[in-house]
Amino acid sequence: MNESQSIVKKPILFNTEMVKAILENRKTCTRRIIKKKYENADIEWFENKYGKRLVYIQNDAPAPRRNPNGTTTHSLIAMEEIKKPYQIGDILYVRETWAIQSMSNSDKRIKFMYKVLGDKDLEIRYVSSSRYEELLKYSYKNGWQPSLFMPKEAARIFLKITNIRAERLQDITEEQAKLEGAYMPCYKCGTRELTSDSVTLFKVIWESTLKKDHLEMYNWKSNPWVWAIEFEVIQNM
Repeated sequence: MNESQSIVKKPILFNTEMVKAILENRKTCTRRIIKKKYENADIEWFENKYGKRLVYIQNDAPAPRRNPNGTTTHSLIAMEEIKKPYQIGDILYVRETWAIQSMSNSDKRIKFMYKVLGDKDLEIRYVSSSRYEELLKYSYKNGWQPSLFMPKEAARIFLKITNIRAERLQDITEEQAKLEGAYMPCYKCGTRELTSDSVTLFKVIWESTLKKDHLEMYNWKSNPWVWAIEFEVIQNM
């Protein structure tokens, strides 16, 4: 195992359209929702002499109370720093929609295929006997399998984190929308040019990826907090 492989930490999920954009070098950034951890806490920036941090901060603490002796009682407001899910330099493997084309019991060889290119795109992996037995159940499943269940052995796209920051969804700029793969076709010239309206396209893409139960809470209008994660593709891992 080389040094790059040794620091692969976590998977990251992309739908088929976004995988295609990554493979075509059109997407080098992704935004992921920062979900509220507590019902009685808001997400805000907090800054003091130690620096600026994103925190969960309690929103239902009692107001200061004036006492009969002239003193004031202040209620302690609970606060918790929100940790970044990744650090610059982390290498992630992409989970995408996948399937097993075939398995060879003699040499424990598995052929994985990916929805983005169907059976034209295969990866061959050799695994241990115990892992082969664990993955055997997928060979009996028909159709494409959800990215959530893609085994690490099937990974063929690796991303190196180059930048990560917290911001509100609507803070995205035209340039950042382009990095998200929000390309608009230019029908006049017949090429895939970038237009000045990439943010509008990004809004459509963003809401198309939300689950129904998340649509109201995390849509464009609600302007949720997100991690803006920039990356580069790592080859030959």
